[in-house]
Amino acid sequence: MDIRTATQMEKARRNAVAISTLLVVLMLGLTTTFIAMSFVKHDNGGAVQQNTGKVVNGPNNPVITATWVMPVEVATATVLKAADFEMPQYNNTTKWYEFDLGYTLGANAGTKVVACYDGEVTSVVESGDASTGKLVRIKHKDGVETVYSSLDAITVAVGDKVKSGDQIGTVGNTANYEVFETPHVRLMAYKNGKPVNPENFVEFPGSENK
Repeated sequence: MDIRTATQMEKARRNAVAISTLLVVLMLGLTTTFIAMSFVKHDNGGAVQQNTGKVVNGPNNPVITATWVMPVEVATATVLKAADFEMPQYNNTTKWYEFDLGYTLGANAGTKVVACYDGEVTSVVESGDASTGKLVRIKHKDGVETVYSSLDAITVAVGDKVKSGDQIGTVGNTANYEVFETPHVRLMAYKNGKPVNPENFVEFPGSENK
């Protein structure tokens, strides 16, 4: 074998090694990209966190988790009477001891009353009766309902879909089942049609969610 032939063979060998190395690098790059993409979900152009899939500042479909809130702002409310399913309380109107199945929250007349959670308005009583005054009933998920009574103005209608914190009315003093000098809203909660303590869902001043 002459020197020229040997040089050509060495050159061909080096080219083959270079091509093989390039192919290996490309394959590794594609594999790494594929693995990285498998941990990321895209949703309507929003910035996405890896592994969680939650859209951060997504303009078209942001992730919003509903939370339970008080029917009036904490800063403007006073607990006039707390629910008590274990010990009867004295009712100044009926002059009798009885279990209090709801929360009575005092606030200035006209204070905004909001839905405690996402749901659908299933009942609106504009005229009011002797016990509840004007009221709104909202159906939530999992068989839970909330009832807001002794309202003044009502700003929703039956069939309306509301979100947590949406206004449904204003504080009034239209109920006379238990008379309070201070305008107020009374909140009651139900689970599958049975009264339950609103503290199971809403955190009131001085109480804890259970």
